[in-house]
This record gives sequence, C-alpha cells and structure tokens, in this order.
Amino acid sequence: MTGVMTTDAVGACPGCGRSPGEDGRHHQRRLAAIARAASSVADAASLSVTLDVVAREVMQATHIAAVQILRVEQGSMRVAGKAGFTDADDFAERLEECRQLGARLVFVEAFERTERIVVLHRKAAVLADPRWAPLHVIMGAPEWDSFVAVPLVVRGRAVGVLNAYYSPGEDPGDETLEFLDAMADQAATAVDSADLLARSRLEAQLEERARLARELHDSVVQQVFSMRMHAKALRAQVGAATPEQVRGVADELLGLAQNALADLRGLVLQLHPLELAGRDLVAAVRTLAESVQAASGVRIEISGGELPPLPTELQDDAYRVVQEALNNVVKHAQATSAVVTLRAGGGRLMVEVRDDGVGLAGEPRPQALGLVSMRERAQRWSGTMEIGNTTGGCRVSVRMTMPADGRR
Repeated sequence: MTGVMTTDAVGACPGCGRSPGEDGRHHQRRLAAIARAASSVADAASLSVTLDVVAREVMQATHIAAVQILRVEQGSMRVAGKAGFTDADDFAERLEECRQLGARLVFVEAFERTERIVVLHRKAAVLADPRWAPLHVIMGAPEWDSFVAVPLVVRGRAVGVLNAYYSPGEDPGDETLEFLDAMADQAATAVDSADLLARSRLEAQLEERARLARELHDSVVQQVFSMRMHAKALRAQVGAATPEQVRGVADELLGLAQNALADLRGLVLQLHPLELAGRDLVAAVRTLAESVQAASGVRIEISGGELPPLPTELQDDAYRVVQEALNNVVKHAQATSAVVTLRAGGGRLMVEVRDDGVGLAGEPRPQALGLVSMRERAQRWSGTMEIGNTTGGCRVSVRMTMPADGRR
C-alpha cells in the first residue's frame, strides 16, 4: 500500500468510505443536477422559483442538509431561494438583529471578499453564541454541522451568496466544493438574467412614457393652445365682428376640438385598447389595424376564426404583441401589406404577423427592446416567440397557453 489515497481491500475509498461505484453515481448525480439547474435558469420565468430549484438540486445531489441562496436587493441581503429550511418570513429581520448584536456573518465575508469560505463544525458555535439568539430556532432545526458560503459572482461582481449546511459527519471535500461553485454560477446567472430583464422592462416603460409625452405635446397640446388663441380672438371681436366672422372663428374652434378629441381617443386606445373595444381581442386588433393602415398606407388584413373567452391579461399581451409587430412592419419592413392571424387551438392562442417587405437583413438582436417585450409576454403564458424571414417578407409568431378555466 502506497501513501496515495486509494481504495481498500473491498474497494471502499478510505477518505469517504464509498465504493468506486458509489463515487461514480454521486458524480453523475451532480452533473445531472448542474444540467437541470442550467435548464431551470433558461426556462423559468420567476427568479425565486429558479433559485428554489437550484437549492433543491444541491440538496438532492449531495449530503447537504439545507441550502440558502441570498441576493442583494436595495443594499440588503434577502433569501431568494432555499431548501431544507422552514418558511420564515422574518428571516431578514432576525438576521439584522444578529448583525446588530455583533454576530459574525460568514456569508457576508464571502460576499465582500468574493471568495468561498468553509467553516467546520459551525452549528455548535452558532447555537452557543447569544449573538445568534434571534435565529437559534431557525438555524437549529436542520441537522447540520459544517458550513460553506460561496459567493455568486457575475463579471467579477458579487450579486449574492449560496450557503450550504453539511449534514453531520460530511465534511466539505474538493469534489463537493467544486460542485457548489458550479451551482453558485448557475444561481448567479439566474440573478443576473433577472436583473437584465428588469432593466429592459424599465427602459421599455420609460420609452413608452416618453413616446406618449411627445405625442401629447405634438398633437393635443398644440391643438388646445390654438383653441385658446382662437377663443381670445373671439372674445376680442364680441360686439365688433360680423356674425360671419364670429361663425368662422367658431368653426375653427370646432375643428380643433374635434381633432384634439380624435387624438386623445387614439392615445387612450393605446393605453387601454380592450376597454374601448368591449374586451374583445379581435375587435381591438381590427381597430388597431385600421388605425395603422390609415396612418401608414400599409394594407392590413385580419384572419383567423372565432376566439374562446380569454382572460383580459392574455388578450392585452396578445394585443401588445400585434401592436409591436405592426410597428416594426411600418418602421422597417418597407412592406405594402401585412396579415395578422389570431387563432386558438390545442389549448394555445396563436398570434402571427406576416408582411411582404424586405425581410430581416440578418439575425435580430436578442436584446432589442421590442423583441424582449414580445418574448416576455409570450413567456408570461408559458409560450414562445419566433421571428424569421419567409418567402417574400418576415413573420413573427407567438404562441401562448390559454388557462384551462379561462382565468389566469
């Protein structure tokens, strides 16, 4: 027998007591856990759901009793995913009490140093420390002993930390620590993606507000200003002007008022299209198509069968998809016509906008705000969004899952 770690006479590893076969199965389970976590990061629409999945995968693939994933929100650490711990809505508040009492927060050190920290036999020290008293019940519930904190790092910046609580007798080994690093990377990617989506959504909202402000200024505000000037002129002419002159100014006022009313209705239609159309998606899209056609000259046809009753939120998302796709047709496609198709079947609502324009010059930018918005609306209903060229034009196709009971 040499000094190199190897298996004993019956094949068990002297370091962990497991046979080579068991080691292989552990390794496979961890690889599968990483793959499932990566899939969850790509597919899940909710960050908390994704991080709960990552935490559960860590527990199931290792001899770890509990897992917490914390992220930084507005300068504070909050639990965003967990497994093995009971629900504790006031965990953050209790943690802050511990911090104020002077308790050593190892995971904060790992976060600040962007380094993994391992502390053996941590539980006994925590439960014996009165500074941890506000969290003694919560921290004492799982059967654990040693503790590892792994920072979540994206582009050199820490965005959170993964805490792993090892079962008694399971000291952290190199293989397990590498697995935790890999899972922390998946969690960091999920947090980063959620932050990017939140910023994209905020930018889209700000852009939409700016557009509405510009339209209000360029149309309604200018018309109301002209109405005021005409009203002043009319007042100055009272008693001196002929009836014909007064009628002429009144006609000008009437025309301006009608234009302002039409512009205001157009803006309200954009804000609450389904309200004005009696909560009917097809009617709202038809009104939108007529408006776009009148303004742009692009001939727009609506096709598809009758739709079943749909939740208002789903109708609104489908309407916004059509609105964004038609805006792109008018702005970029150089098209003369477009067809909007709304169809339901197989538990899904299908929305398609096809034009006869020049098509895409290359791959669309994934982070373009319009595409991000359409993709998010589809994902909100467990759906998909595709865009690509067809023979003589471009096609945007969105599929959304319709709730079985007609409600979300």
